[in-house]
Amino acid sequence: MHLSDEILGTGVPGKEAAPGSLLQEAREQQPPARVIAIIPAHNEEIGIAQTIDSLRRQTQAPDHIIVAADNCSDGTVEIARAMGVEVLETRDNAAKKAGALNQGLALVLPDLQPHDVVLMMDADSRLNQDFVEIGMRYFEYWPQRGGISGSYVAADHPSRVALLQKIEYTQGLRAVHRRAGRIHVLSGAAAVFTVEALRRVAEMRGSKVLPGVEGQVYDESSLTEDYELTVALKRVGYDPRCAADCIVDTDVMPTWREWRIQRLRWQRGTLETLLTYGFVEHTRKAWGVQLWTYFRTIIPLLMIIIWSYALSFEEVAFHPFWLLIIPVFMLDQLIATWQAGVRGRIYAALIVPLWVYETYQSFAYWKALRLALHGGEKEWLT
Repeated sequence: MHLSDEILGTGVPGKEAAPGSLLQEAREQQPPARVIAIIPAHNEEIGIAQTIDSLRRQTQAPDHIIVAADNCSDGTVEIARAMGVEVLETRDNAAKKAGALNQGLALVLPDLQPHDVVLMMDADSRLNQDFVEIGMRYFEYWPQRGGISGSYVAADHPSRVALLQKIEYTQGLRAVHRRAGRIHVLSGAAAVFTVEALRRVAEMRGSKVLPGVEGQVYDESSLTEDYELTVALKRVGYDPRCAADCIVDTDVMPTWREWRIQRLRWQRGTLETLLTYGFVEHTRKAWGVQLWTYFRTIIPLLMIIIWSYALSFEEVAFHPFWLLIIPVFMLDQLIATWQAGVRGRIYAALIVPLWVYETYQSFAYWKALRLALHGGEKEWLT
């Protein structure tokens, strides 16, 4: 699916520029859009060089690259400067990634034109060579997107938890592409935004429409700044999507401990964002997704209760027909995980590893719900 009519021809009606229209002519007279890349980084000396190199190798390279170095105590700053990019060392930032991004945006937004583009990407991610070029083309066809998310692909890692994440990412991305790029969150791994959209969000901060501080793009109170910004863009009239052909390779958590901390933050941040906005037009579907997510976590318990009751008080008859369901599940998992490689296909076909993974994730979900409702210290990977 490459810049398909399905993705580009859907969204807010009446916003596209028809050939020969005054809007189209005005766009053609504009100077070429500039691309500014901002990379928030906290102690990323291991991967920062590869991240910068992936920007330098773009078919349409960014006009300017900024590394927003946030409280770094390793060689991140020195490596970035040695590679010739601008380094912004954050000042008095206690808001983690959101704060670093806000300081970077405050530096560049005043001098940019509305049709210019800002690329924000994690310091542990790498872009395919035509990421920027294709992203810009999406905006040319449909500027009302406001934000374009990269299609996130998990990097290879030998650990089992990393492989399970790769399977999860592969299945999730397949689902996103099957619904024409409609997304719940613009991936923090890499996403591009029009300056016009970012300024609109900043202007509306602190109003009844958007939470946060007026003038800031990211809500610094959010644990999941990328999800909150996605909701904010939808609230002010944009229709962000995921681009199937903008590929970003991103690192995953290599240990179960780091994975647990990340998932707690993601889920708690999502719930707190939904609680902040309430049950409004642009969050209703997300509320439904969360209700279904939590219902799914209790299905195994319900099955145990039902089978325990049946075995204790009913006469149970075995029907071989139901064994046919197992190959169907195996085939479905295999197809959905095909792009995850041979090891991923084997794990998916076995079913049990994914069931254990989802069960473990369920515990993180319920703990996140408790923390979102009752508060508690916010935990980040540092």
